[in-house]
Amino acid sequence: MMPRVFALPLPALAPLRAALRAALWAACFASFMALPGCGAATGEFVWVQDVPRPPADGSAYRIRDIDTVSVRVYNQDALTTRERVRPDGRISVPFVGEIEAKGKTPAQLGKEIEQKLKGVIVAPVVSVGVEQSAQIPVSVVGEVRNAGTYNVEAGSSVLHALASAGGLTDYASDDRIFVLRRGLGRRVRFRYSDLRDGDPQAVTFSLEAGDLVVVE
Repeated sequence: MMPRVFALPLPALAPLRAALRAALWAACFASFMALPGCGAATGEFVWVQDVPRPPADGSAYRIRDIDTVSVRVYNQDALTTRERVRPDGRISVPFVGEIEAKGKTPAQLGKEIEQKLKGVIVAPVVSVGVEQSAQIPVSVVGEVRNAGTYNVEAGSSVLHALASAGGLTDYASDDRIFVLRRGLGRRVRFRYSDLRDGDPQAVTFSLEAGDLVVVE
C-alpha cells in the first residue's frame, strides 16, 4: 500500500517560507553582532538621507582611462559587462554602443547608460562600479535571489551589492533595505525607489568592507 502524500497549497507555504528566512536572518545577524565593534541597537535605524556626510569637496571619484568598469543592469544579465576604459576614454556597452566614460563619476555614467537603454528595455536600472586593486567583502541576506558574501569594488553602492545578489525577490519590501556596519549604533535604511531613481544620498552611500546588506 502506497503511503499517502499531502501537498500543501502554495499560499500555505508562505508562512513557512517567511519563518525559515527569519531564522536564517537571525542566525546571520547574531554572528554579525558578535563581532567586535558592532552597535548594540538592533531595532533602531536612520534613513540614509539623514546620515551625516562630510562637506562636498569635489573629490568624488572620476573614471580614468586605466580603469576597468563593471556595468550591471538589474535583472538583465545579458546586458551586464566589464570593460577596460580605452585610451580615448570610451567603453562599449551592449545595445548602447560606444559611450564616453573618462572623467565621469560611476553614478553619472550609470544614469547616462540608463537613458540610452530606455529604448531597449522597460525602466532600466544600471549600477556602475570601478574595479580597483583590492575588492571588499560585503554580505547580502534576506529577500534577495542569491544571498551570500560578494567581493565588490571599493566604493560600490547598495544597488551594486543587490545586483550582485541577483536582485530582490517578489516578497521584498521596497522600503526595508538596511545596511549594518560595525561601529554604527543604528542601521541605515534605504528605499529601493531612491536607489533606482538616483537619489543623491542613496546612490553615493559607499559600502565598506564587512558591511551587511539586509532586505526584509
